[in-house]
Amino acid sequence: MLLLLRDLDNVKLQEEVNALKNLGEHLESQLKMIGFELCDLPDDVSILLDNCVDIQMETNLHELNINYLREYYYTKKRETIENKQITAQQTAELKKLKDSIEETDKDIKVLEKFKDKLGNRLMTEPSLQRNLITIEGKAKSLRDRQKNFVIQEDFNIDALIDKVGLLESRRKKADTK
Repeated sequence: MLLLLRDLDNVKLQEEVNALKNLGEHLESQLKMIGFELCDLPDDVSILLDNCVDIQMETNLHELNINYLREYYYTKKRETIENKQITAQQTAELKKLKDSIEETDKDIKVLEKFKDKLGNRLMTEPSLQRNLITIEGKAKSLRDRQKNFVIQEDFNIDALIDKVGLLESRRKKADTK
């Protein structure tokens, strides 16, 4: 029984092979009638035809409907357009991010320069101590001089201010001449 089934399968396969050979010969004869031979096709077209035959063998689709091909084409076209759009958006976002990074880098450099300059200006603790001692010494000497300074009782500050103003106006006149 198993042998009989195997023989039937072999017979069916042989019939399919013969039918396909006959179909191929028929199609080739029709192409020859219009003066077209498969060997006249460019290599890239032959490769595409071979790929098409391979796909038909793998999918068992021997009859392709043009509507399915159109739908497939438009789907691929839509995907391509969407991918280009996404790529353009991502490129724009990437450019914005790069610009932002450049701006941030510039800001960091400016801040680092400021920090360096500020660090150079800041005094260390020992130098602050020396400056404080110097300032305290000067303040003490000024207080001592102030104690020793005696102001006359008939001293008129308003007259002194008037004399200083008069001297300044004379100097301005002399400078303009």
